[in-house]
Amino acid sequence: MITKYKKQDRKNDKKKERKVREGKRKEGKRKEGKRKEGKQKEHLKPTVRQSMQSFSPIKDVKDGIILTKDGRYIKILEFSPVNFTLKSSREQNLIIQSFTTVLKQCPVKVQFKVLSKKADVEKYVKRLNQELLLEPNKLCRRLQQEYINLITDVSLKEGVSRRFFIIFQYETVHANKATNFREIKSVLNTVSNRIKIGMTQCGNEFIEPENDDEYVFELLYGIFSRKESEIRSFEQRMIDAIVKYMSHEISINPEKIPYIPVNDLVCPQDIDTRNSRYLVIDDTYYSFLYMPSDAYSVQAYAGWLSVLVNMGEGIDVDFFLEKQPRETVQRKIGQQIRINKAKITETQDTNSDFDNLSNAISSGYYLKRGLANNEDLYYMYTMITVTAQSLEDLNWRVNEIQAYMQSIDMPVKLTRFQCEQAFLSTLPICNLDRGLAMKMRRNILTSSAASAYPFVSFELSDENGILLGVNKSNSTLAIVDIFNSKKYKNANMAILGTSGAGKTFTMQCMALRMRQKAIQVFIIAPLKGHEFKRAADSIGGQYVKISAGSQNCINIMEIRKKDRTNTDLIDGYRTEDSILSEKIQSLHIFFSLLSNDISIEEKQLLDEALIKTYAKKGITTDNMSLEDPKRPGYYKEMPTLGDLHKVLLENPDTKRLATIINRYVSGSASSFNRQTNVNLDNKYVVLDISDLTKEMLPVGMFVVLDYVWDKAKEDRTKKKAIFLDELWALIGQRSNALAAEFVLEIFKIIRGYGGSAIAATQDLNDFFALENGKYGKGIINNAKTKIILNLEKEEADRVQETLNLTDVETQNILKFQRGNGLISTNSNNVLIEFKASPTEVHLITTDRAELEKIAQQIEA
Repeated sequence: MITKYKKQDRKNDKKKERKVREGKRKEGKRKEGKRKEGKQKEHLKPTVRQSMQSFSPIKDVKDGIILTKDGRYIKILEFSPVNFTLKSSREQNLIIQSFTTVLKQCPVKVQFKVLSKKADVEKYVKRLNQELLLEPNKLCRRLQQEYINLITDVSLKEGVSRRFFIIFQYETVHANKATNFREIKSVLNTVSNRIKIGMTQCGNEFIEPENDDEYVFELLYGIFSRKESEIRSFEQRMIDAIVKYMSHEISINPEKIPYIPVNDLVCPQDIDTRNSRYLVIDDTYYSFLYMPSDAYSVQAYAGWLSVLVNMGEGIDVDFFLEKQPRETVQRKIGQQIRINKAKITETQDTNSDFDNLSNAISSGYYLKRGLANNEDLYYMYTMITVTAQSLEDLNWRVNEIQAYMQSIDMPVKLTRFQCEQAFLSTLPICNLDRGLAMKMRRNILTSSAASAYPFVSFELSDENGILLGVNKSNSTLAIVDIFNSKKYKNANMAILGTSGAGKTFTMQCMALRMRQKAIQVFIIAPLKGHEFKRAADSIGGQYVKISAGSQNCINIMEIRKKDRTNTDLIDGYRTEDSILSEKIQSLHIFFSLLSNDISIEEKQLLDEALIKTYAKKGITTDNMSLEDPKRPGYYKEMPTLGDLHKVLLENPDTKRLATIINRYVSGSASSFNRQTNVNLDNKYVVLDISDLTKEMLPVGMFVVLDYVWDKAKEDRTKKKAIFLDELWALIGQRSNALAAEFVLEIFKIIRGYGGSAIAATQDLNDFFALENGKYGKGIINNAKTKIILNLEKEEADRVQETLNLTDVETQNILKFQRGNGLISTNSNNVLIEFKASPTEVHLITTDRAELEKIAQQIEA
């Protein structure tokens, strides 16, 4: 019986085993199915959507200070960056030293935030559209519209804009706790002023908001509602909210002014937190990366955070520092060193733990020495916010960042299942989530913390400037307003480059864009003046050719009526000095250019002859005699050189002077002996003196500058720009010293008349040759902004010495392709890729192949 029972039992056990195995297979398949299903759903969490208003930690904004729901007070300061990466090692070290001082002025907790987004050109384009409406010239309006399209297109495809912030909270100092908001505000402002002073030493300019509350609202709106803020201004959002609340409150209590919660002004309706890897807010996808504690490089080089700051559009960086109490830190370090020493004595030197303990002891002593040298210990945390308009783009950006950071041995990790905490941590409220903080906490001394200086992505972008191109270092738009006297000491500019580097193209591009902004433009072309005619004709400008046989003429004897309206408003009305006397003084200079051996006696006789010549036209030293009674508001007809020639022939003692000007009266250059027959009031005037011989060049220069100076000095409130192409021909070794002096005079004093002198030159050896480089050096020293295009080795070395460029910048200059250059201004050097619209290229190109193509298009 027992035997039979045991056999039956074994049969039953086998059946049970088969059932168990079958059950495990089914369970495995079920789990595998669930796993695949879960993967397809991308780890959807049970939370679906929640109200953004309740999710936001912001309670209110008052006097530019953020009040949080947990009772903290936050201050935000914005600063402009410096062009850190292109500075010399010495300059970088000086900035880091100054930033060390800033950190010592900061509170215990401080957040450095870098916001990156597509270049915001909305305000700039709006201003251009307003200028377009005021432009009377149809041809110029067409060019303006294409310029607007170019800016919009470049900003969408390439342009990136970055903003840099320092964020800190009110902290109780010892036992002194503020009892009201006024005291809290006072403490925050005191700390702010200390930080501003320190950042100024670094070269960072504080960006002063016009309205503190509106500034904070706009910032929060741009962070919470990224997509909406790009297409709808905060002002529009605010108006809609006011209308909504007013209509609701009026129906209840018509006399009550509604209170609008801050989150209703800045937040979208909800936040989608279903996915473990990303959030969706305002139809924008967010992912968050962090740098683990062990991912930081052992060696902290100056500005190392730039690898994150300059990554591109839609990638923000948050860098947190938390200062630790010195006494507590010193005690803990001492304790840990003693513990590690005790452990290492019990460890074999062949054991892997031995090396770890040895390194820990060395690190402890390093920190101890730093604290003894007046450094502080900080905990450092680094986070990256990645945003995109689609999940595909988001994943691509995250993968690219991770791959790049891995390649430089600074790996970053994705925040899984902590996206909500990451989003709240990266808000500008200086409140890092503790759970995330523990994953990325790294201890660091003050000097090493300062090396993370994040204000490194310089942006050459002025509100009312003209677009030059795109900054190749960080993809920001280079928009320059050289007339901004608060930013630039003068509006002068020098463009340096070898033949074919694109000097004339760059200069004409700038001239056309200035003309579109209603800035008076004069172009003086001593060589190849014909290259400027096509553009001048296309925008209704005035092309004036000054040469011996030209049909155009500017009467050197003409006294032009000046508009003194604004001058009288500024300085008050005063009796003007004799206009005729001033004109006669300038004509004396003209004669000295014709002949440098005029005696003192001849100068006296010339003076009498000039007075007599004007008197025959009824013009005397009385300014009222200039007025034409037949044409009120206009001057009388002016004498010409021919009229002066007749008077000089009347006196035997002045016949030599008559002979000197005979060539310009009845000789080969008699075209100078006519009344002015060109429109000198045009907003775009090209003065072509390229056909003048070396002997006649000073004469042509004087005729041109006599006119230009009359216009430039006429109204100090109006902007005007004088462009001088191929400047080496005017101030070079083979030029005339008086002509060179005229040019240098422009650069020296035009700033006082609200003007700008812009010169382009090649052949730098000749540029610095006349009188030991007196004129070349004078022009460079009086030009605040320089544009350097491709140069030959010898020329590049000279420019490096003159402008104190680094070796890296000099190497770039040698390798520049056409359309690329370096802008040097206000101690910042920026690599630029110049941008031009198709019509601009058509109008100003000098490239043979492009000109051939244009000719073929016209023939077709």
